[in-house]
Amino acid sequence: MANRDVEPLIERSQEGVRFVEAVAPPRSTFDGVQYTADWYINHLLQGNVKMVNIGTGTSIVASAGAYDATKPDIHMQIPEGVTVFPVSLELNIDLLVDDQDLEAIFAFANSLDLTPTGGSSQTVYNMRNDMAPGSDVTVQSDVTAITSPATTGNIYQEIWRTNGVFGATPVAAQSEEGQATRYAYEARNRDAMACVVGPSEITLTIGKGIFNYFSTIVWVEGATGVIV
Repeated sequence: MANRDVEPLIERSQEGVRFVEAVAPPRSTFDGVQYTADWYINHLLQGNVKMVNIGTGTSIVASAGAYDATKPDIHMQIPEGVTVFPVSLELNIDLLVDDQDLEAIFAFANSLDLTPTGGSSQTVYNMRNDMAPGSDVTVQSDVTAITSPATTGNIYQEIWRTNGVFGATPVAAQSEEGQATRYAYEARNRDAMACVVGPSEITLTIGKGIFNYFSTIVWVEGATGVIV
């Protein structure tokens, strides 16, 4: 029997920003070794990875203060038909406060307040910078009032929490020099990843005192029924 070359083709099961419905050959390295891009890189190449900066350059943002689920420092609105996978959250405290505790809570719920009070709209970017943002998620900071996502009957889940102690009692007035000021949620490394199916909301609350901060949030986003 004569030997025959076989050309395998793959039918895409998901349409990305620039993909069309068609078959395509599998990818390989330059030396011909076939490989499969990992989940995150695949979505990054398709333009499905989004990000937002809360505070940039020297423009810091002040947290609300004591924990209150109805006053999130960051509020993400995920409409029906959209699914989000939180990938990373970076929280940088710009100004430490003597005798003060920090507590930050990253949470999501199957509730959605589309009309929060106050709030500063934040720009969503695509982590593949040659593509348009293409996001259906609305992100606001400094929100002064929403209906509590922790209301009885909602599915409210705290996925990540961090704490810092800055010269708090009983060691009053101690120096914070050298204290770590970067706190990170990293779903691809050590923390759990959530699948947040809209309509839902994601919140970050920063307490127990008032802190000046910067934050960056990265997530994978897509149409429900396509991305999941």
